[in-house]
Amino acid sequence: MKINNAEFWAILRENGGVFQATADAISKEFGISYTRQAVRERALAKPEELRDIEERNVDLAETGVHSLMKSENESIKLKACDLLLKKKGVERGWGDKQEVDIKGSMDMNFKVEFIDPDADFE
Repeated sequence: MKINNAEFWAILRENGGVFQATADAISKEFGISYTRQAVRERALAKPEELRDIEERNVDLAETGVHSLMKSENESIKLKACDLLLKKKGVERGWGDKQEVDIKGSMDMNFKVEFIDPDADFE
């Protein structure tokens, strides 16, 4: 028995693009042996479809973070806000990285020191 493209992509979407979970679901539902590698090869043959599944996963994760930002638990809310700001608020200075533009003479010496923002200072 073969699995058609519509069935394959529906199961891959249902399993969030996870190759092993998809192989297991196909094997169970259709009673055929289907490997992770077979799923991978078939999925990579249509990169635009696979990319769409990955983008939907990101959308789902963002929805989860937005939901956690409304939590009654202040610790959960803070962590969710921190995560979102570090990833989406970079243009406003919320990122973990600092970018420095250096113009002029190359006869400059400078030291870069990275400080852990979560470290306790005494």
